Amino acid sequence: MRNATKKAAKKAPIAKALAKRAPAKKAPTPAKVRIRMYRPGLGDCFLLTFPHDGREHHVLIDCGVFIGTAGQKDRLTRIAAHIRQTTGDQLQALVATHEHWDHVAGFFFAKDEFAKLKTNEVWAAWTEDPSQTIAIEKKQQQHAMAEALNLAVTRLMVSESLYDRECGVAATRVMGFSKQSDAGMTFVTDLRKPSDPFLKPGDVFERDWLPGGLRIYVLAPPMDRAALRQERTPHAEGFKDGKKLKDGTSFAWAAAVMGAAGGSEVPEIAECLRPFDVSLAWPESEFGRRQEFGDLGRRYLEDAARRIDDDWLQSAALLALQLDNSINNTSLVLAFEFIASGKVLLFVGDSELESWKSWQNLVFTLPDKSKVAAQDLLARTVFYKVGHHGSGNATLRAGLEAMTSPDLVAAVPTDSAFARHKQGWDMPAAKLGPALQERARGRVIYADPGQNPIRAENPANLGQPSWNRFLEDVDTSNELYVDYRLPL
Repeated sequence: MRNATKKAAKKAPIAKALAKRAPAKKAPTPAKVRIRMYRPGLGDCFLLTFPHDGREHHVLIDCGVFIGTAGQKDRLTRIAAHIRQTTGDQLQALVATHEHWDHVAGFFFAKDEFAKLKTNEVWAAWTEDPSQTIAIEKKQQQHAMAEALNLAVTRLMVSESLYDRECGVAATRVMGFSKQSDAGMTFVTDLRKPSDPFLKPGDVFERDWLPGGLRIYVLAPPMDRAALRQERTPHAEGFKDGKKLKDGTSFAWAAAVMGAAGGSEVPEIAECLRPFDVSLAWPESEFGRRQEFGDLGRRYLEDAARRIDDDWLQSAALLALQLDNSINNTSLVLAFEFIASGKVLLFVGDSELESWKSWQNLVFTLPDKSKVAAQDLLARTVFYKVGHHGSGNATLRAGLEAMTSPDLVAAVPTDSAFARHKQGWDMPAAKLGPALQERARGRVIYADPGQNPIRAENPANLGQPSWNRFLEDVDTSNELYVDYRLPL
C-alpha cells in the first residue's frame, strides 16, 4: 500500500503538467446565419451572411429610406460604406425587391459606393423585364397617370388659391422621388448579366452557400393584372381598417385631367381611361356660352368667388401617393430554405394582401420532381421580414397564422416616430404589433433609430432559457444596425 501511494504521488505532478500542456478542447461554436437589419429610418436594408467552407457569402436585399428622413443621404452613404467594409466589396447576390424610394434610395444617393461592390448575381422581379406584356401595360398606365398628374400640378401651381398651390407642391414632391426611385432601380438592373433571369412565381434554385445547401423560392410578384392592382382583397383580411380607393377611380380622374388639357402623349391609353364616351363631354370654356345653363354660366365665369374649377384637382397629391403605392405588389417575395434543417427565411418587400393571396396555394416543383407547397414554407418560417414596415395591409392574417414554427422571429424595418408624427401613418399597425408579438412570442426586432430594438420583456409564453438564447443571438451594440444570428 505504501509503494502504491508513492507511485500515485509521482504520477500526480506528471498528470498536472500534461493537463497544462494540452487543455481540454472546447466544443466548436455552431455555425449561424447572420441577418443584419440596417437602421436607416423608415426603409429596408438587409445584409444576409451565409457561412460555408471558411467563407462568408453575402446577399444584400434593398437599401433605402422614406423621403423626408433627416440626413437621409449621409445615413445611406454610411450604410453603403459599412456594407462594403463588411463584405470586402464582394456580394454573391444583390436584390432590389421593387421600385420604391424606401427600398432603392441608397442606390441613388450612394451609387458611387455601391459601384465599387462586385456582385455575382442580380435578382430582380419579372416586372422589371422590358419584354413582359403585363409589365409594359402597367408601366404605360403609370406613365398615363404621371402625365395626368403633371398636367394637374401645372394648373394648380398657377392658381390664385394658396391651397391649390400647396396641393400642387405636395404632388410634386411625391412625383419627384418617384423619378429618383426609377433611377435607383435602374442602377441595380444595369448591373445584371445576360445570364441573370428575371424572377417569377414558381421559380426555385439552389446555391452552395451553406452546409447542405441553400434553396431559394420565388413567390411573387403575381403574374396577374388584378393582383398587381390590389382591388379584390378587403383590408379585414390583413391588420388594417378602412377601404382603399380603387385604381378605376384614379384612372377616371386621370382621363378627366387629360380631357381638360386637350390630349395626351399616349392618346390610346387616355382614351381607355375615360369613364364616358368623348361625345358626352364638352370643353370647360364653353360652359358660359351654352344655352342649357343660361345666365348661370355667364355669372359663374365672371365672379371669381364662385369658381371651383380647380377644386377637383386638389386630390393630385393623394392620387400621386396612390400611384406610388400601386408599385407595392410588384415586390419580389423570396423564401430562403436551409436544405439541411428545413428552416426558412421569408422576405416579402412591401407586398400587399392581393400579392400574399396569390401565392398561398403555390406549389413548387424541385429538380427531383418532388413538390413543396408555399404553406409548408410558411409553417417552417423561422424569420419573417415584416412587410411594408409594419403596415396593416401588408401582412395577410392567414399568412401570419400559417407561421407555426416555435422558433419564429420577426423583424420590422420601421421608424415609428417618423411614420406616426411626420406622416400620420400607423406603423406598425395597432392590430399587427400585438399579433406579431403573440405569434413570435415576444421575439420581434424593431429598427427604430435610437430605440431599443426589443420591446418585450421576459414574455410569459416563452420559457426563460429560450428567451435568454434569443437575447444572446441579437446584437444591438452598433447604432447603424441590429444583428440576429440564426443557428443552422
